[in-house]
Amino acid sequence: MVRSALLTLGLLWPAALSAQPVSFEGTLALGTTDIAGGSGIGVVDATVTIPLTRRYPLTFEVGAYLFGLDGKRPHETYGAFAWDDTWRVGVVRPAFDQVLPSVFARAAPYLAYERAEYTRAHATVEAMRRTAVPWGISWQQSFGQTDVAVSLHDANKGNFRSASIALTYQGAGWQLAAAVETLTEDDFTHAGINAKLGARFDMGQMDVGITYLHPDANETPDALALDVVFPVSSRVDMLAFGEITDKGKDDAYGLALDYKVRGDSSVLFAVTDGARDSAMHLTLERRF
Repeated sequence: MVRSALLTLGLLWPAALSAQPVSFEGTLALGTTDIAGGSGIGVVDATVTIPLTRRYPLTFEVGAYLFGLDGKRPHETYGAFAWDDTWRVGVVRPAFDQVLPSVFARAAPYLAYERAEYTRAHATVEAMRRTAVPWGISWQQSFGQTDVAVSLHDANKGNFRSASIALTYQGAGWQLAAAVETLTEDDFTHAGINAKLGARFDMGQMDVGITYLHPDANETPDALALDVVFPVSSRVDMLAFGEITDKGKDDAYGLALDYKVRGDSSVLFAVTDGARDSAMHLTLERRF
C-alpha cells in the first residue's frame, strides 16, 4: 500500500505542481532489499515551496525526510515560513544535514535508514526514532564560492536543544565541506557534538569523496566514509562506497551500478556487505 502510494506520488505530484505557482525539489525513490528476509522501501527527501505573496519574497515550505518500510514510517516532517530563501522559522531542516549525506543514500537506502546516526543531525534522528519534533530557526547564504548554513532547534518532547553550522567551499574540480552540531539538555548542560569533515575531487575519469564522521552526540562510533563514482558508459556509472568504523565493529560497504534512464531518473542495483552480512538492493530513483 505504501509502496503504491509513493509510486503514485512520484509520478503524479510533480505534474500537478507544475500547473501552480509552487516548486518541488528533492528526491523520491522506491526499492527493495533482501535484508531481513526481503523488504520494500520508499524514500522521500523533498520540499514543496509555496509563494505566499507576489510583493514580498515570503514562502511556505513543507517537506519530509521519510522512509516507507513494512509496518513503519520513520520520518521527519518539515514546515517553515521562509524569507528570501535565507531565513526560515518553524520545523526547519538542520544545517548539519545539508552537506555530506550518507554514501548509502542512493544505492542502498535501507542502510542509509539503519545508519542514519552516522551522518544525520541528532535533531533528525530523534524525530525519526522517537518522534521528538524540534522547532527552530535557520539561516543560509552564499558568499562567492562559499555556502554557509546555520540552524537552531528546540525539542520539548526530546528534552534537548541543538545548534548546527555547515560550510561548503567549491574549488576548481574539488569541494570541501564541514558541519558541526552541538547538543545540550533543557538546562543547557552540554550533551555532546556531532561533526563531519569531507572533500570531493573530480579526477577526470572518476569522482572521489572522503569524509570523516564523528557522531558522538548520536552515541555512534567514529567512521571514515569513502565513495568513488566512475563511468562505464554514457548511461552507466559504477559506484563503490562504504563506511569504515572505529575498531571495525560496524563496517558497511558495497558496489552498485547506476543506470540513467534519463537525466532525472535512475535504476540502481547494489550489493553490500559488512557487519550486517551481505545484501542486495534495487532502487528506482527520481530527482527533481
